[in-house]
Amino acid sequence: MDSASIIWENQQTIMFEEGIVLRKPSWFKQLFFVYVYPIMNKAYKQGLDESLINDVESSQQSYFRHLKFSQHLKLRKKMQNLVDLILKYYLCMLFANKLEYFLKGFLIQLVVLFSQLAMPLLTKYIIEYIYESDKDFYQALLLIFLVMLIRILNLLSMSHSRFMMKVYGYDIMSVISLEIMSKCLKISMLSNTERSIGEITNLIQVDVQRLIQAPNNVVNMIIIPIQLCITLTYIYKEIGSSVIVGIVIIILSILQNNYVGKQIVKAQKLVLKSKDNRVKETTEVFQMIKFIKINALEQFFQEKIFKLRQIELKCIKDRLKYFSINVFMGWLSPQMILSFTFGLYVLLGNQLIPSKTFPIIGLLSILAASLQLLPISLNDLLETKISLKRIQNFLDSQELMNDLYCKNKSESSALDIAQGNFFWRKECIEEQQILKNINISVEKGKFVSIIGDVGSGKSSLIQSILGEMIYKINDDKPKINRSGPIAYVGQKPWIQNATVQDNILFGKLYDESLYEQAIKYSCLSLDLEILIHGDQTMIGEKGINLSGGQKARISLARAIYSKAEIYLLDDPLSAVDAQVGNFILKECFINYLKGKTRILITHALNYCKYTDYIYLMQKGEIIEQGDYQKMQSNVIFQEIEKKFEFDIQQQENQKITLSKDVQLDDDKEVDQNQEQIKDKDKTKSDLMTVEERKKGEIDSEVYIKYLQYKKNLIIQTILFIVMIIWILSQIMANLWVTEWTSRYASLSDHYSEITYFWVFLFLGFIQSLFAYIRAAMIVSQSIKSSSQIHNDMINCLMFAPQCQFFERVPLGRIMNRLTKDINSLDVEIHINIAQFSTKISQILSNNLLSIYVSTYLLIFPLIIFLYICLKIQRLYMKASRELQRLELISRSPILSYFTQSLMGLTTIRAYSQTDFVIKEFAQKLDYNKQIVNYSTAASSWFLQVLGFASLIVNTFAIGYCILYTSNPSFAGLILTFAASLDRNVQQTVDSLSLLENNMISFERCLEYTKIESENLAEIKTVEQSWPKQGRIKFINYSVNYRNNLPLVLRNLSFSIESQEKIGIVGRTGAGKSSITLSILRIVEALQGRIEIDDVDISKVQMQRLRSSITTILQDPVIFTGTIRQNLDPLKTCSDEEIMKVIEECCLLQLINDRNGLNTSINEGGDNLSAGEKQLICIARAILKKSKIVLIDEATANIDIETEQKIQQALQRLFKDHTVITIAHRINTILHCDKIFVMSKGELKESGSPSELLQDKSSLFYEVYQEAMNHK
Repeated sequence: MDSASIIWENQQTIMFEEGIVLRKPSWFKQLFFVYVYPIMNKAYKQGLDESLINDVESSQQSYFRHLKFSQHLKLRKKMQNLVDLILKYYLCMLFANKLEYFLKGFLIQLVVLFSQLAMPLLTKYIIEYIYESDKDFYQALLLIFLVMLIRILNLLSMSHSRFMMKVYGYDIMSVISLEIMSKCLKISMLSNTERSIGEITNLIQVDVQRLIQAPNNVVNMIIIPIQLCITLTYIYKEIGSSVIVGIVIIILSILQNNYVGKQIVKAQKLVLKSKDNRVKETTEVFQMIKFIKINALEQFFQEKIFKLRQIELKCIKDRLKYFSINVFMGWLSPQMILSFTFGLYVLLGNQLIPSKTFPIIGLLSILAASLQLLPISLNDLLETKISLKRIQNFLDSQELMNDLYCKNKSESSALDIAQGNFFWRKECIEEQQILKNINISVEKGKFVSIIGDVGSGKSSLIQSILGEMIYKINDDKPKINRSGPIAYVGQKPWIQNATVQDNILFGKLYDESLYEQAIKYSCLSLDLEILIHGDQTMIGEKGINLSGGQKARISLARAIYSKAEIYLLDDPLSAVDAQVGNFILKECFINYLKGKTRILITHALNYCKYTDYIYLMQKGEIIEQGDYQKMQSNVIFQEIEKKFEFDIQQQENQKITLSKDVQLDDDKEVDQNQEQIKDKDKTKSDLMTVEERKKGEIDSEVYIKYLQYKKNLIIQTILFIVMIIWILSQIMANLWVTEWTSRYASLSDHYSEITYFWVFLFLGFIQSLFAYIRAAMIVSQSIKSSSQIHNDMINCLMFAPQCQFFERVPLGRIMNRLTKDINSLDVEIHINIAQFSTKISQILSNNLLSIYVSTYLLIFPLIIFLYICLKIQRLYMKASRELQRLELISRSPILSYFTQSLMGLTTIRAYSQTDFVIKEFAQKLDYNKQIVNYSTAASSWFLQVLGFASLIVNTFAIGYCILYTSNPSFAGLILTFAASLDRNVQQTVDSLSLLENNMISFERCLEYTKIESENLAEIKTVEQSWPKQGRIKFINYSVNYRNNLPLVLRNLSFSIESQEKIGIVGRTGAGKSSITLSILRIVEALQGRIEIDDVDISKVQMQRLRSSITTILQDPVIFTGTIRQNLDPLKTCSDEEIMKVIEECCLLQLINDRNGLNTSINEGGDNLSAGEKQLICIARAILKKSKIVLIDEATANIDIETEQKIQQALQRLFKDHTVITIAHRINTILHCDKIFVMSKGELKESGSPSELLQDKSSLFYEVYQEAMNHK
């Protein structure tokens, strides 16, 4: 295949910055990789940026190749062997496009093989020429020309072969990555618990990466046996039956490789399993890092990660033991073949002569390199097989049960469900039926509401409509008929790491009129004015820079813009305030969406009177249904309504009315905010940071730091000595065989044949032994370095500041370092170090020996060669580093987008945007692949330049041997070195590139050990019982979230007395949450201070402060484990205490229905309802027993009856505590002693509820009147 055709496919002329023009290169430029030079030169002079690579990006090649792969996959539904599938797919693809590509690739591999074998065979004729007394000068020139021609052919074919294999590997990787993404879009993370997000992430980050080297390894496994047959045939022809002993050793070596390979397979399975566990835990930890920080649980979760990491490292060490054994046998086998073959040959009465010996040595040295490569390729293939098996198992996993869905042909009905019996998990089918006997029919254009207690199955009913649940196959299959496209607004909105506009459009074309309607009816207009860049504001991961109400309204805007026929609304109004909720209900749901089918889940019964039909659910069944009038006659509905009316009456009696995200948004308030908006415009900056990319050479500090991580200087010294002994043993073995063969010309006869044999065998054993020791020591030291830097990264990340770091750095970027970069340090860098040190040692020792056995005049061409190498190396290494850094950075968006998509699978499928997601993912893969293509082309160019430069030395040395040397043994030795020089140079370039790349991975990891941590210093020691009273005082306090951003709290001063209950209200951005974040020191003061019990909290050790405060977040956080572990992670409470709190929090039924306190909780609490998760979080807060409690809407997702019980429990249990509540709804602050009204970071009003309501000019009274009008 033409090397550049992959890069230049679908492109003709490209204009770069500064007038660099690249056209599709001519055959000459493709042959010598000249087309890559402009990019390398630009990288050398000023560095590369993303825009340059974007300009040459191939348009969605991976997407179209994946379509072909998918078609082929469908033809083989019962496939057993994914390797066979990949090979057949690629053959099919090659024949479908250009057969010549495949034929060229095959021919190039044959040229590489035969050009390698031709050089040792040519050695025989050169040695025989040296023996001739009457030498023909022209014959000498012909021999020199043939040597150079063979070298050039080998060089060109080798460079193109390695380029093609790498590109093919990336093609396979990209296509399989897309197939994994495609499969993810067909499974439910809710009903399919076989895979966690961490495990699937490992498939993309680790397993798929194995496929890159698969084409090269497959070729090696085909070429090496051919090479072996040719070599043994020639040796048999030269020395007869003596070759049998070599064949026996080869067979024994293959058996040994087979045994070790099986052990490696077992070890690799354990490595991948342990890695899955570690990545799963790490991903979960950094997804809930805010919860961890505010509860001071860093140490607890850090230890969990460290324990899993130690298990992973133990598995890696076990696997690498076999790697060291393979290294030993890889060096010993060729030496034994050579020694015993020659030994038997001389024992049979023959004499070693140079014209026979050195061609055999040359062939066996090539074979030795192949035999050393064979176990590595075999091991890689075995590991690839394991990875492919894991991928295949995932691709075979259960998909959504979509066979029960069909288009509703009824003109009047929009949605019908019959015989609806659904489960969440296959393993729970016999125990936990979630939905029972669901039979509903929703007419087109109707507005339907679904009500019920927590855990009654309301959200599950929506999920069953979306196809996320499973059914029992043996029973009557449920039937669901749907008419038209669906829009879905989830209880927990899925927000992409993209602009506000991109979140709303979600892959659809921009329609200005429709877009404005979506903004209007989702009440986003004011928010877009406040957001820094309006609808072009970049939203952080999971909507980190948005309030809960904003996320819900963006999700609603997405639904409006989709122009769907059926709208599934899972309690979106609980996330917005009363005024906005009333507007959305009346203007959007009732008026704008009139004629559309709307299904609304709600706990607010006052909304039900606006709907056409109501379904009441209990324990997974619809126990009653009808219109509002009919439902009012139902006893259960009457009880719920009475509780709701009692709640409203309480509010009216106390004359307090608040809204969830209180919007003081009359004209006067909007005008007052204009100046604040202008201030924000002056400091525009995207929330998410651009990933930092170092430029230029890798700093020497990085190498020094890597050596420092190895720590033990004695071990390093021993390793250096081992390397010297290994190099000397190589030199001695080469000199010894030269001495041995010199006996033929009577130039030397110092020892017997047996002595020569045993010494040669001994030197070969010493080489192998010290190669093993070297490999084992490098592996051991590298594992220690990898372990230490991982722990240092986790230490730094755990204590990195929330606002300055975690809210600005995507999770994918963090996980890219903790998966791919750490994997490079775990299993790759030590191999690269060993290979590079081996090859550079061989080149140096071979050149020194060449000088020794020929002439010291060889120093001059050698100096020229080294000079050229150094000059070219500077250009190449800088370009290579730039490209590698770009490549590593380009992987972060791939992982971020992948994990982000996994979290939004339900939404993606609901909007039928799976193809859009796959295309976006393919685009990111193609960008990454494009950089890799250029990096590989640059490496191939460098190999060619070095190879041509080495011809200077080779031509001089070979010419000297042919024309002036009288010792054929010396000539044979030099020719043997010359035959292996190209291969050694190529392997040196490869290992150097890989080593540089892996050092960049180390450099990237090192960056995360230098993250500036939170201020953990302890200036003032407090008593163990602090705080005793719980008094809080803000004194002239001001704070912002980051430098160059406006103040979020301005000169704030107030006091909260012990046991006082405070409710804080204010519009979005008023500073409500900033008060609680300041108390927890998530943000640090710019001026002023906060005192708790007269102690300045900035002087209290951070962990001590946060562990002394209880916080209940608006979004419930649940981690994988048992209910007991979630309630009491630090094991400070007895089971009796826990059960008492469980009863208080209405969780007793959940505990009794399942496995008690040992009930397992899935990743993210997916096997719990939103209300159940919130109740567990409340119970956890109560068990903490802190004197100060901060509450941010604790009961938004809970039904009215349970909410009343929880509110009563909170008031009773926190009676002697100081409580600050971020006020969202009326019943959360009925009991408060004081109300604080915030606006633009300032405390506008404070006082008791009754005092504020008596002042009719107060902001609080105005809000009260507004909210009362919306009830």
